[in-house]
Amino acid sequence: MTRIALAFMSLLISSPAWADNLIYIDQVGSSATITIDQDGSGNSVGASGDDSKSDGASTILDIDQVGSSNALDYDVYGDNASVTATTNGNSSDIDIQVGTTGGTNGGSDDVTISITNPGNTNTVGVNVGATESLVDDVNVDIDLTSGSGSNTITVTEDSTATSILDKTTDIDIDGSTNTVTVTHSGASQHDTLLNHTGSSSTLSITQSGAEASTVDVNTNGSTSSVTINVSD
Repeated sequence: MTRIALAFMSLLISSPAWADNLIYIDQVGSSATITIDQDGSGNSVGASGDDSKSDGASTILDIDQVGSSNALDYDVYGDNASVTATTNGNSSDIDIQVGTTGGTNGGSDDVTISITNPGNTNTVGVNVGATESLVDDVNVDIDLTSGSGSNTITVTEDSTATSILDKTTDIDIDGSTNTVTVTHSGASQHDTLLNHTGSSSTLSITQSGAEASTVDVNTNGSTSSVTINVSD
């Protein structure tokens, strides 16, 4: 197990190709750049109930995991943060929290989350805000392609920020029997873009309380279920 505390620094962490590498990060301070490469199965960055954390403005986080049954549990606080997570394998679990209660460096504005995984039976969860009032202009981009199937994607945005700034979710998924649930609530503008190719998937989008809402869903395949609920 590796536990690392960081402040005002750049870091490259590389784990060799054997199983069960555990990396914990607790980073406080602005302008940090963190790069993590893990190769092998059963590896994790953070853990359920003990998430890794970056708390500071202008943080750049780049995580690349290759192998199956890997996990990423990460909390992001601070403005102008960028998180790029690439997991190449099956049965992985990704859980990212943005601007949830607990940060010390103010709000989490202008945050970009990008997740890519071409595998199967993965779970991806992104939670933005958790009623935190200082979260605006957050972009979540999830790309599960190359015939990935039986994945579960859940994006929840429930900040109470009142300024009219975008909270955008953009999902591209190629494969069958996937489950996608997007829930946007609270103030500001909500936009959901979903492109899906495959059959027997369940797609659900709910947006409420926004100054303005846009939902754009394109699906190509058979026997999928699409549910869209939009309200003021």
